[in-house]
Amino acid sequence: MAKKTESLDQALGRLPMKYRMYFRWKFNIPYKGQEVKERTVEQLLKASGVANMSTFEAWEKTEEYEYLVNLMLAGKEANDLLEVYNAVSEKAKAGDSKAVDTLFKIQKTIKDNLKRTKLQEQEVQEEDDLLL
Repeated sequence: MAKKTESLDQALGRLPMKYRMYFRWKFNIPYKGQEVKERTVEQLLKASGVANMSTFEAWEKTEEYEYLVNLMLAGKEANDLLEVYNAVSEKAKAGDSKAVDTLFKIQKTIKDNLKRTKLQEQEVQEEDDLLL
């Protein structure tokens, strides 16, 4: 069974409220599908109970923040790959030889990514089995 990757919402849910609010504010990330209200810096500070932006600026230098940014970008990357795949696929079906070549490269990349993910999951499972 494939290991489920942590979602951005799950990761944000573990954060103190002030950091969660800041991250959603900074990257305009909706909460449970609700539209994000535009807030000024002052409104964010007041709502989060933080005195000034230096708290958030310091947090941006942490591994936790870096992880969240990477998790967010990975989600966007997957969506971008799907859009590119669909666009290239249509051109390839229409007979564009460059698109056919590009489509094969994208398909190979996807297969390689799946193999790498499967190997990583097997390694994690083997480590888990050793702990038992």
